Amino acid sequence: MKIYCILFDTCPNMPEIEQLIRSKGLHYCDYITNSFTTTSLVSLFTGKTPSEMNQGGIGYHGTYAHLEDKKEWDSKMLFNNLPEDWQIHLHGDKDNVHFVPQECGGINREYKSYIHTPNHNEKEFLKQMQELPSDENHFIFLKYNQFHDAVAHGTNHHDAVESFMSIINAIDFEEENSLFWLFSDHGIPHYVDALMSPPHSWLTWVSVTDNITNEPVTKNLIYVLDFFNTVMNRIYNKNLLNDVLSEVDKDRIYVAEDGRSTVDEWNCTTVSAIKCLNENRFIQLVQHSPKGPHGIHENDKLQTIIYDKRHKEDEIDRTFSCSRENIEHIETDFELLNYLKSGIWRWYFE
Repeated sequence: MKIYCILFDTCPNMPEIEQLIRSKGLHYCDYITNSFTTTSLVSLFTGKTPSEMNQGGIGYHGTYAHLEDKKEWDSKMLFNNLPEDWQIHLHGDKDNVHFVPQECGGINREYKSYIHTPNHNEKEFLKQMQELPSDENHFIFLKYNQFHDAVAHGTNHHDAVESFMSIINAIDFEEENSLFWLFSDHGIPHYVDALMSPPHSWLTWVSVTDNITNEPVTKNLIYVLDFFNTVMNRIYNKNLLNDVLSEVDKDRIYVAEDGRSTVDEWNCTTVSAIKCLNENRFIQLVQHSPKGPHGIHENDKLQTIIYDKRHKEDEIDRTFSCSRENIEHIETDFELLNYLKSGIWRWYFE
């Protein structure tokens, strides 16, 4: 069995990528995540929100790396819950190939790492991974930073998109006994604000191909936490909830958390409860508590909005911005508010 977990860091919903994936007859849908890479990957690899991992959430400048006792945290990581015969492969550029074990959670077993270098023929590396026997067990995490770097350096993002499309074209999605999970962890950072405005703060995209069960994935909405249960179900034949093959729960409430480093370098300071109203509209309740991690509730801000993801392309840039016409401020939604207050996230309020 092989699990491919392929991250296209920082890449929002790009029409070119969506069209390419759909043209191959593959699944593609909305994906609810957190607002920066560490929080999104911790949730991906544990099936838990930041507050469930750490009181105060996860800070931008590192929470895991500064823990004195990492044993409990590590025990929740997917890598440490794989059977002993599974081989782990991590791929990234020289600056982040070890990002996961250093910032997200320890891998308490041997793993192989591969450094992606500029101008390297990525098709050859993908071929190398796909030639690994599928009657063996391999977990393969690939992290592509081209879009992230283009945004960070102010260079042309179109080259990054072309690179991503080339990578997708090089993948044999018909490989037997394999699961492919392609996704973006968050959108453009400078569109993420303290109140987690959509879409860049929590709504990106994912494409899942399941050649282990050979059942088509038809969901139009997947949550970052669902990866963990899906993998556990495939490996251990469990029947955990919120598998990618289960139906979308229309009453489900999704929680996303964030902390801007300009507000607090070491903790989350904002929590969102999100519910899908229909295929295009979401309701989001946000609590921003800048000093909440320190037990102080001054200058807290609470708001509820309706977000319509449909863009008027003749008026705005569909990819990189969100029109004010897409967001409607409404009265407090007490179902979402009480959900947060009654759960692990109540520290944001009291």
